[in-house]
Amino acid sequence: MEQQFKEQYDVIIVGGGPAGIMAALASARVGAATLVIERNGFLGGAATNSVLGPISPFHFGDEQVINGIPQEFMDELIKVHGSTGHLKTLDPYGSGAYLGFYDREKYKYVAEEMMLKDGVQIYYHAFISQVKKDGNRVMGVTAVTKAGSKEFACKILVDASGDGDAAVLAGADYVYGNENTGKAQPGSAMFEMAEVDTDKVYDYIYENPEDFEWKSDLVPIREYSDRLKQHYFVAQGFKKLVKKAVEAGDLQFGRDSVIVLNGIHPGSIHFNATRVSGYNSSDPEEKAISEIDGRRQIESVSEFMIKYVPGFEKSYVSVTSNEVGVRETRHIKGLYTLTGEDAGEGRKFKDVVSRGYFPMDIHNPDGASGYTEGSQGGCWVDLKDTYDIPMRCLIPMGIDGLVLSGRCISGTSEAHGSYRTQGGIMGIGQASGVLAGLCAVQGIQPKDMDVEQVQKKLIEFGASVFRDEEKKAGEEAHAKKCVKEYMKKRVKYITKEEVIKKFFE
Repeated sequence: MEQQFKEQYDVIIVGGGPAGIMAALASARVGAATLVIERNGFLGGAATNSVLGPISPFHFGDEQVINGIPQEFMDELIKVHGSTGHLKTLDPYGSGAYLGFYDREKYKYVAEEMMLKDGVQIYYHAFISQVKKDGNRVMGVTAVTKAGSKEFACKILVDASGDGDAAVLAGADYVYGNENTGKAQPGSAMFEMAEVDTDKVYDYIYENPEDFEWKSDLVPIREYSDRLKQHYFVAQGFKKLVKKAVEAGDLQFGRDSVIVLNGIHPGSIHFNATRVSGYNSSDPEEKAISEIDGRRQIESVSEFMIKYVPGFEKSYVSVTSNEVGVRETRHIKGLYTLTGEDAGEGRKFKDVVSRGYFPMDIHNPDGASGYTEGSQGGCWVDLKDTYDIPMRCLIPMGIDGLVLSGRCISGTSEAHGSYRTQGGIMGIGQASGVLAGLCAVQGIQPKDMDVEQVQKKLIEFGASVFRDEEKKAGEEAHAKKCVKEYMKKRVKYITKEEVIKKFFE
C-alpha cells in the first residue's frame, strides 16, 4: 500500500488520538483534503498508547449526548468483536453513567480503516517542531522524523495534541493546570492483568461491601460479540488489604485504595490504580521521570494483587501503558473560556458545537486520598444538566488558521475535569473537524465562520447538538427495561440495594 504525501493540505491535524481521529473523519467528510500527523506508529493516542480503560459514557443519565461519527466508530468496533458498546453503570458515582469497553488493538485497526476509507492521509512517527506563520496566520508545520524534517502547508491547522503543543508553538497564550494553584491533575500508569478469576474477585467485593468506597454492576443495553460476554463490574476499595500491605512494606503507590474493573476479554482486569503526581507532563524531563515512577507503581500494585487479593493468585501483568496517561496540562486561551460554573449549572450557548455531560471529576494532586470536600483536593461534582461547549472555546485568541481540539480547548481546570474524558473529547473532535474543514473549503477564518453552518453539518453527521426530548424518553425507557431483564437473572449483585430498587419501582 502506498500513500503519496503532498506538500499542501486543506487541513492538517496534529495528533491521532480520540479527538484527532474524529476531527480527521469530520474534516474529510466536509470535503477537505486532510492529513494527520501522529508521533506513534498507530492511532488512538492515550486510548491505546496509555492503556486507558473503557470509554467514558456518551451519556447524561440514559440520554446519549455524544452521537454522530463517535457512535459510528463504536458501531464499527462492535462489528469486528472489538467492543461491548455502552454498558449502563447502575451506580454512576466514581465512573459515570455508562462505560464502553473496547479492545485497544481493534481500536487502532478500526480508526485507521475508517480514516483511509474517507481519504485521510496518516503521517506516522513524526513530531511537530515548528508552526509556520505569516503574521498572525498559521500557514503550515515542520514535522521531525528519523529521516530529518519535512514541511507541510495547510489552510487550517487543528491542535489535537492533548497538551496544546501546536498552539504553543504558534504563540498562543495558555494556563497550566489550575489557574489558582498552578497544579494539574495527576497522571496514571495504567495496566491489565490476565488469568484472573474474576468471579472470585467479584465474590470478595460482594462479601466485603464496607471495604469499598464505591462499586457497581454494569448492564448491556444492546447486543455485542459472544467473544466478549462476561459480567462486567467496577469497584474502588480493598482498603483493608491496602492498609495491611502498606504497613508491611509490600505496597508503594500514590493512592490509598485500588480501582478495578473488567478488561474487555474474560479473565482480565484493568487497573486505573496508580497516581503519578507532581510532574508537568508537558515538560520532557519531568515526563521522563514520571514514566519511571509509573512503572514502579505498576510493579508494586500488581505484586500486591497477586499476594493479597483473592482471585489474583495465578494472574500476571499482560499489558502496561507505553506512557503515563496524562489528565491535564495546558489550557489554551480562546475567544471564550468555559468555566466550572458553566458546566455545573448546565449552561447553554447559541454557538454550541458539542455538549458536556460528565461530572466534574478532579483527581487529588496532593495526596493519596480519593474525593474530598472542596476544590483543592480531589472531587466528584454532578452536573445539574448537560452543558454546551461553544465554538469560541475552539478558537485561540489572536491566531488565525488554528482550531483547538480535545482537552487543550479553552476552559478552566474545573470545567476540563468534565469534558476531558474520552467521550467528551470525541464530541469536541468531531466539532473541530467540521469547523476546520468548512473554513478550509470556504476560505474563511475560524473566528469568522457562521456557527449555524457548523451546527447544520454536525446534525447531518448525526451529532446531538441539541436535546431531542422524544429520543431521550425512548432511551430512558429502553435502559430501564434492559436493567430489569438483566438483573432478574442475577443471583447476587454488588450495587447498593437502594439503587437496584429504583429500577423496579
